[in-house]
Amino acid sequence: MWIEAEKLCKAFEHKQAIDQVSFSVRQGECFGIIGPNGSGKSTLLKLLSGIIPADQGEIRLGGKRIQRYSRKSLAQWMAVLQQEALPPVRFTVREVIEMGRYPFQNWLGEDRNETVWSMDHILSRLALTELSERTLEHLSGGERQRAALGKVMAQSPSLLLLDEPTTYLDIGHQLLMMDLIREWQQECGMTVLAVLHDLNLAALYCDRLLLIDEGKSVAIGTPDEILQGERILQVYGTEPIVIRHPTAHLPQILLQSRR
Repeated sequence: MWIEAEKLCKAFEHKQAIDQVSFSVRQGECFGIIGPNGSGKSTLLKLLSGIIPADQGEIRLGGKRIQRYSRKSLAQWMAVLQQEALPPVRFTVREVIEMGRYPFQNWLGEDRNETVWSMDHILSRLALTELSERTLEHLSGGERQRAALGKVMAQSPSLLLLDEPTTYLDIGHQLLMMDLIREWQQECGMTVLAVLHDLNLAALYCDRLLLIDEGKSVAIGTPDEILQGERILQVYGTEPIVIRHPTAHLPQILLQSRR
């Protein structure tokens, strides 16, 4: 197993945000974390990225406890793509993508590590070549999010953590973002761990799902095993209609009014 979490616990001001959560993710897998608002998804991702420490439990990356990694060495293994696009600051798209190489630079700012792709290849891959010298303040939200993806691509991580990266994107850009990430994952054998708000996207792009509620693990399994009407009703408090996607043959959720 590439990443393992064992009996993780985290509390804030005497409120238990994460309570005895355990799971493991295989190398090259896309593993989704889903659950209602306030269920602890983002807190769990912060624990896994090392941003905050767990009160109890253990996280291992490649068989090594996360505490044994320095911040810089952890950044050479792992990258995080946040839900909010980059702020509209006065950096160009190329400069932002080049920032992804920071963990590999020495104290002189020299980068002697081989990269999977050149900056020009990343720009081309993300359709950002014509925008490369434009500053972020002159980009749309979708363009800024592609620039953020370019930054983590330049980092060449073995593990990519996604914190609801499609939240502020329209449906076309949501699919574009997730397709780009899946293509990258399949080419590089990268492991992806994604917190996703949209259950339909989670079903289409994740191999397995962890459903959490009130900080506790409810179930772990394939989209078919997790996205069932009775379980959605139990956790989300609304009874959906679950259908099969006509081409992907995966479960999709249709909402129905309570009236």
